[in-house]
Amino acid sequence: MVPPAALVFDLDGTIVDTETPEFEAIRAVWSSHGHDYTIDRFARYVGTSTGTAGWLDDLVAMVDGPVDVAAANALRHDVRRQMTSALQPREGIVALIEAAASAGVPMAVASNSPGYWVAERLIALELDAHLPVIISIDVASRPKPDPAPFAEACALLGVDPYRSVAFEDSGVGVLAAVAAGLYTVACPNPLTVGHDLSAADRIIDAHTQITLDDLSAALAAR
Repeated sequence: MVPPAALVFDLDGTIVDTETPEFEAIRAVWSSHGHDYTIDRFARYVGTSTGTAGWLDDLVAMVDGPVDVAAANALRHDVRRQMTSALQPREGIVALIEAAASAGVPMAVASNSPGYWVAERLIALELDAHLPVIISIDVASRPKPDPAPFAEACALLGVDPYRSVAFEDSGVGVLAAVAAGLYTVACPNPLTVGHDLSAADRIIDAHTQITLDDLSAALAAR
């Protein structure tokens, strides 16, 4: 059976759940000011090009009195750093990547995060050698939900998007991957279970539920 032409992964929430540390960090700051930062509020920004950039402005608008912005940012940074340093890849991801590497399938990352962040996470997880091509928000011509990140990853790998597979966790990411023509597998994380992932070709609960042979068969049936 012919393997996929390439695998293209989202990073945050797909390869590794960096979104939970970000949520908990912002939540800690809000809590220190007597307000609850909800999962629903956070989830609406997951996968977008702006991310959670407005979290502090939203807090300032709600608090009676001044907010020490430097202290708020420091607390967020500390909580996120502590949680991120302990992160492991999502279940099944490493096995899938190693199987693809053994089969000679080229791989890339297409992310709405900055390149330095993507590179740091891949190095920390010891996955950088398998994922040498990175299309980050500072490299892509346009961010997701535009198909550009996935299309440009396939172009750099020299493969046909229609014979390639994308892995995503968010609604924004799924729309981008599908529009680029890749067979799209969606695996929501705890913060994106409420996203509309119905455009994906397949939705799974864990990456242990899909194999390289499954993907080869799915592509052969297209």
